[in-house]
Amino acid sequence: MAQSEENPLKSRIRERLEVTGKSMHAISKAIGANAGYVRDLLDPAKNTMPTIDKLRAIAQELDTSVDYLSGDSDAPEVVRSEVTLSDKHIDWRGPDRAEPGIPLVGTGDCADLEVCDVSGDMIQIQRSSFDPDHHVRMLQRPPALRGQTDLYAIYFHGESMEPRFEAGEVGIVDPRRPVRTGDYVLVQLNGGDSDDVVSVLAKRLVRQNAQEIILEQFNPAVTFSVPKSKVTRVHRILQQTELLFG
Repeated sequence: MAQSEENPLKSRIRERLEVTGKSMHAISKAIGANAGYVRDLLDPAKNTMPTIDKLRAIAQELDTSVDYLSGDSDAPEVVRSEVTLSDKHIDWRGPDRAEPGIPLVGTGDCADLEVCDVSGDMIQIQRSSFDPDHHVRMLQRPPALRGQTDLYAIYFHGESMEPRFEAGEVGIVDPRRPVRTGDYVLVQLNGGDSDDVVSVLAKRLVRQNAQEIILEQFNPAVTFSVPKSKVTRVHRILQQTELLFG
């Protein structure tokens, strides 16, 4: 039986090590890991995968993107923009001047998140990486959303919310609108040691309390909880009627 191809992550990390001239030891130390971390990660005999925060740190040290290392992009260059999410907090410039666009924030497929379903069993849920510092491009603002400058947009990844959201679709998120039971939401997750956002969940809100947030996904159908300690923010994903009528 032919051997399966190596995970692109390992081969692309090796490639970037060669391009940058950096050593495995140097990268391991730079990301705050033990000296043999990258060596063990690249060992073909081990099925080791980095956490999303470690993968982000490795990509930064190797002057590339998480998408490239994971095989989701063929461009090793880091796509950067002079416009960041902070630029969304500007005054509406009125009908006599250009209306600011909506930033499409970088997202990508990410490692699964282990959560507890309502029956108490531990399950794996699809989550997406999230880069709030830079955006991919600016989207034209629908007329119904003029003047709402805190909006941002994301790509949906995976199949967990099909048929409501298909992979590759764009969703517009409004941080200012109140979140209610039954809304589709973007849950920004932290790494556990700070409020810095490392990944997101695009799901349907079932309910929430002081200890946890209960979410629903459609494919496969499951209702599950996430501890509030892992949640930095919950923002509402706008529905089609809101895009048309505000």
